[in-house]
Amino acid sequence: MILRRLATAFRKQDWFTVLVETLIVVFGVFIGLQVNNWNAARIEHAQERDYLVRLHEDFTESAAGQSRDIHFLGQQLSDQGVILKSLKACAVAPEDSEAFQRGVNTLGYINPPRFFRRTVDEMAAAGTIDIIRNERIKEALASIVALVEWRSAGYDQSTRVTEHYRYIVEEQVQYDLTRTYADQFLGDFVGVDFDIEALCRNPLTVSAITAVSYTTRERQRAYRPLLEQYEGFLPVLDAELGRR
Repeated sequence: MILRRLATAFRKQDWFTVLVETLIVVFGVFIGLQVNNWNAARIEHAQERDYLVRLHEDFTESAAGQSRDIHFLGQQLSDQGVILKSLKACAVAPEDSEAFQRGVNTLGYINPPRFFRRTVDEMAAAGTIDIIRNERIKEALASIVALVEWRSAGYDQSTRVTEHYRYIVEEQVQYDLTRTYADQFLGDFVGVDFDIEALCRNPLTVSAITAVSYTTRERQRAYRPLLEQYEGFLPVLDAELGRR
């Protein structure tokens, strides 16, 4: 209709009508573009908020998992201390028996850094990291990912070291699958039959326990900064979500 009216106005040289119809077309195109831009911005803002919510969920899980692992490492260090004390005395006190067996069960069992990165990986794969407008969040996220990857590289080395020393101890004990003990981290663990005098006589036993204990402590120290980063990042996400 507009094109027909414009053609008619040109033939009649009705320049006022040509001007009015042209302005209507231009205004209509402008409004259409503005509506499209508004819709695109609204969709992008909704996607950004969805990412922020999911990042919050991931980091809440990461903090909880890392905190649990740090406490588990603390229990392992305590149990390893019981083993070393028992080896020095060449006797296991009755009250230390369960901790001694648990220490053998968990010797060298170290989890990798806890980082639930589902949303981070999805954003990286889709190339949508820049959809988050808060530069502080993007910088903190990049810093955390770099720290996790660094600690993960150290984890691979730690597992190779502890695996060797665990074998030294396992060759001298026997697991009793019919006997179990409850544990807050493991759910339960199986009993361990051992000859404390034979363990004492083998100089490799103490060396193996101390080497694993050193690595366990190193991992605990390495994971604490991760937990601090997770816990420090959550309030930043909370504040950003509060503005949405």
